[in-house]
Amino acid sequence: MKNDKNSRIEQLLDMAYTTGSAKRTASIARQILEISPDNTEALILIADMTEDHHSREEILLHALKSLDDPQNFSPDDKDELTYSVNYRLAFTYFTVNRPEDSLSCCENAMKVPEIDSDSENDIKELYYRVLIELQEWQRILSETLKDDSHSLAWAYSRLVAAWMTAPGESVSVCANMFWDALSLAPDVPFYMLNYYDEPDDEDEHPDFDFAFMYYDVLSVSDDFSDWFKRGTILFGLLTNRFDEREREYLLDVLDTLGGYEEYEKMSNLVVEGDDMAVIEILAANKCLSE
Repeated sequence: MKNDKNSRIEQLLDMAYTTGSAKRTASIARQILEISPDNTEALILIADMTEDHHSREEILLHALKSLDDPQNFSPDDKDELTYSVNYRLAFTYFTVNRPEDSLSCCENAMKVPEIDSDSENDIKELYYRVLIELQEWQRILSETLKDDSHSLAWAYSRLVAAWMTAPGESVSVCANMFWDALSLAPDVPFYMLNYYDEPDDEDEHPDFDFAFMYYDVLSVSDDFSDWFKRGTILFGLLTNRFDEREREYLLDVLDTLGGYEEYEKMSNLVVEGDDMAVIEILAANKCLSE
């Protein structure tokens, strides 16, 4: 009887993961919960389709508790499910401005052994973002020193932490970090500053999604925001990212931000080339260092 029950649940889970309809997935998940009210995977599926934050939290806490009983999941899946529940809870808490709770769930998710590289990148991205929200600048610098992922989250988190740790005193160090961050994904700052619209190309969505999650980081300091904008506009002008009308407006903005002379100087040095070539020239000439 027990084997029949488990077989039926596995069959329903396969159906839930392969149907293309969210409504159908929810219906199948509810069928599973009628058979096994504490089934972890079914609870996660329901949580993913629950828009109300409070309700989603309750469902995910139920799923977390369900992991105490091996009857609620396949033993081989426990690590993956532990990560999945904690990641979702962390994101839910971050969304409703509960960063301390989000941080705790991030730390629990990061303790799960042998998560895949995509999951590791996702949780680190959220982890660093929560640390920024908590203004844990020294902790961010300490964590990024140990982090060899060199991901976008790593790059932007250490940049803002370095700036905020010693405002106005580490501009040259931050400049190097800015150009390093830019080299990882040159379009990200333009999404962050709303100079670019959401892309139609699916391949460009990871950069947009990261920018959407991190754009608010620029508001930690007016000086940092202006400096960041100055570097982005400088790079954008030198790589012909704007039409003529935008160029005229942004040249005025750049002048207001104190970067016009730097632009004139670099215009004489930069020849046509790819983004990386321009970034290397800007970094070598210590742009943004003052």
